[in-house]
Amino acid sequence: MKHLQRETAIVVYPLLIFYVLLVVRSAWISDDGMITFRVVENFLAGYGLGYNPFVRVQVFTHPLWMFVISLPYFVAGLFVSSAPNALFYIMVFLSVLFSLLAVFLLLSRISKPGLLPLGLAVLMLSLSNGFIDFSTSGMENPLTHFLLAVFVVAYLAENPNLFLLSLLSSLIMLNRADSLVLVAPALAYAWWTSAQRKSNLVKIFVGLIPMLLWELFSLFYFGFPFPNTAYAKLNTGVSGVSLALQGFDYFLNSINWDPIVFFSIGLAGVTLFFERNGKFIFLFAGVLLYLAYIVKIGGDFMAGRFLTAPLFLSTAIISNQLAAKRSQLVGLGVAILLGAFSLRSPLWASNMVLYLPTYPISDHNRISDQRLHYFGNDNKGQYNSFVENGFLNPELGSEFAGGEWHFTGFRQVYVADALGKPGYKKGPNIYVIDNFALSDPLLARLPAAEWSIGHFRRDVPDGYLETLETGENRIADPDLSLYYSKLQFVVAGPLNDWDRIVEIWKFNTGQYDYLLEAYK
Repeated sequence: MKHLQRETAIVVYPLLIFYVLLVVRSAWISDDGMITFRVVENFLAGYGLGYNPFVRVQVFTHPLWMFVISLPYFVAGLFVSSAPNALFYIMVFLSVLFSLLAVFLLLSRISKPGLLPLGLAVLMLSLSNGFIDFSTSGMENPLTHFLLAVFVVAYLAENPNLFLLSLLSSLIMLNRADSLVLVAPALAYAWWTSAQRKSNLVKIFVGLIPMLLWELFSLFYFGFPFPNTAYAKLNTGVSGVSLALQGFDYFLNSINWDPIVFFSIGLAGVTLFFERNGKFIFLFAGVLLYLAYIVKIGGDFMAGRFLTAPLFLSTAIISNQLAAKRSQLVGLGVAILLGAFSLRSPLWASNMVLYLPTYPISDHNRISDQRLHYFGNDNKGQYNSFVENGFLNPELGSEFAGGEWHFTGFRQVYVADALGKPGYKKGPNIYVIDNFALSDPLLARLPAAEWSIGHFRRDVPDGYLETLETGENRIADPDLSLYYSKLQFVVAGPLNDWDRIVEIWKFNTGQYDYLLEAYK
């Protein structure tokens, strides 16, 4: 990477410091982020990639992020056998690091030089409550932002390397599968405008091999190509219309709580309407497709979480393409007004519950400001949420022997309302499932009894808890009992058994769906 010119560096580094200070000040780990903790522990202990030891159920949606976290945790374990809360510190450090690198690339390699475009880029991100919140949180967002930044840098080259773009697209998908929507139009445009389409098509295929290999591995190892969470949240019986309405409510929540997001997306669209740059138009097409996808799935219960990547790409477009200084000044002024004077501005949002007792943490659609929820009502500092909830307490792992992850056999079944901290604290010898079916393959395939977005509660079938506790199939319904027997063979049977491979084929081709008809 070329060194920054002195004039540019004078602008870039203070802006980076401003951004990082806001990120560190607001650093947190969500309960959903901690779901990955239990998987990492099982993986490094040799108990498989599942949430419960030796039960192959993929509860994580971010394979790449999970492996990135696992590596330094493994290395740390070679030197320090039992460092309290090491996963927490590693996850926060990596989140801040990738967030910093993403914004550095945005300022140094994507944005036009100058105080106005660089200042506008940083303020659009730094004054977005959602972007700052999910620059940490334990979710995969920071790594997605970094990979998107690298993708844009490679995409803007005079003659883009199609293999590199495809490889980056593959990594973006490995970090979160649906993020491929963001870059697919740009990748297609780069290929279509290339001089040698046939040979470049081969390069694209080769670059996608990591993602294809993971899908094959997932199909063989877990028995299914997608995470269990996808089946739990998409196989619900909730109508598409209801989900779409909830998705539009997710946008309304952002307009109300984090208005700079849709201002930035809109400004990117207006900028391209006048500039008509083909490369950036297709990059923006990915943003629009992703917004449509958000509507289709109903958004999320975490306010702003799914909008950080579209915001990042929109900011890249604006900082590179918004040429007129008058427009830059107007954009900067509006960004400051929307960001700095919003009650949820990252400049002071973490203190709002202290000063405003009626300050809402959730809206009427149960879309919530998750970081504020964990920071609680007595916020006194940057890691206060962890102090209050015991995240910095060395006794975090006190419920399992010595705080060490050692599996000796399941002692009981625990039904959790939240899989993160509660499930992690139970240790490996407690079989943990949840009412929202994130960790359980059978419940994930049953229709939801009730729902709010992101939480599709299932009724536990008669005899199912007894089945898990005893290891004997005691499910009352004969069709469901048969379905479970075959499903259990897939997720816990011998990996290389040919009969298991046959069952995987039957499940993924819908040959056992008839056994679930009584529950639909």
